[in-house]
Amino acid sequence: MVTEKKQESEKPLSIMAVARIAGVSKATVSRVANNRPGVNEKTRQKVEAVIERLGYRPDETARGLSLGKSAKVGLNIGFSSRLNLHFLLFRQHLEAALFSKGLRIEHIPTDDKGLPEKDAGLMVICSTFDEDPRVPYLKDRKTPFVALGKCAADFWVSSDEYSGGRQAAEHLLRLGHQKMLVVAGSVSGKAGMSIPLHTRATSERIRGFRDALHDNGAQLANDYILEGEFTGLGGFLAVRQALIEKKDFTAVFALSDVMAGGVIKALEDQSLRVPDDVSVIGFDELPEVGESITTVRQNTEELANSVADLLDEATASATPRSITVPVELVIRGTTMRCG
Repeated sequence: MVTEKKQESEKPLSIMAVARIAGVSKATVSRVANNRPGVNEKTRQKVEAVIERLGYRPDETARGLSLGKSAKVGLNIGFSSRLNLHFLLFRQHLEAALFSKGLRIEHIPTDDKGLPEKDAGLMVICSTFDEDPRVPYLKDRKTPFVALGKCAADFWVSSDEYSGGRQAAEHLLRLGHQKMLVVAGSVSGKAGMSIPLHTRATSERIRGFRDALHDNGAQLANDYILEGEFTGLGGFLAVRQALIEKKDFTAVFALSDVMAGGVIKALEDQSLRVPDDVSVIGFDELPEVGESITTVRQNTEELANSVADLLDEATASATPRSITVPVELVIRGTTMRCG
């Protein structure tokens, strides 16, 4: 009688065979074989035992080819800028996570309707928003995809944006601030889409910030939410205009570190000291840009690894699920007690 081990010496064992013998999904085998999180210890031990017994080794080349001739994952960031530092860092981490799977990233531009300009065997979409047209578009084409950001996709990964907004507001409230500006960022839509357009990330950060204020008897008026376009110049111009209009504020929450940098420059340009006169909080904790300011840290590497894991599950038609990655307020020298 020929043993399973001997059979494998004659013919490479497929991941589907391991999944069948272990009684789990192909995505679970992939996570265990690549030492990824998301598998409970009992299941992990069972899969590892089957892998060891059968001598299974992942064939990443074959896996990549099975997903398409080019073994590429399409990355579409919607109407956001390709130069956005957060997305550049996310892409760097995602490339590292996908490389071990035999996959490479291909940037897919966005057309005037907000859709990817071309199809890909696998997709990652970023900068999601309510009623995002990319979701039904990709579902109709049965393209496996993962969204970076909350949306109606079967598989999505997001930082805990709401918690980040709350943490920023609660920190400022503890310092005695009551009059605050928010510098938000929108993405510019094109033909057939309303503009400006807030992503779910922006909306959730503002909602968390506002809820924390409301719970503590404070408010954020609509005209104290300014447009900064997620750029340093945008942050600078937004706060400069607020100063021209003589808006009364002692703190600014910028929804990105890049905008926070512009905010600080605008304040200093008017001889206002940070944090003595105005406290400033950013979001992201980007290398160099956000390392000297009080900010809400996103774990970009974990976001990318989680997206890579869910791509395995989306490919294997696994049960839909989402992953929310915690954020953390990092207090540095740009915030202090009011008065």
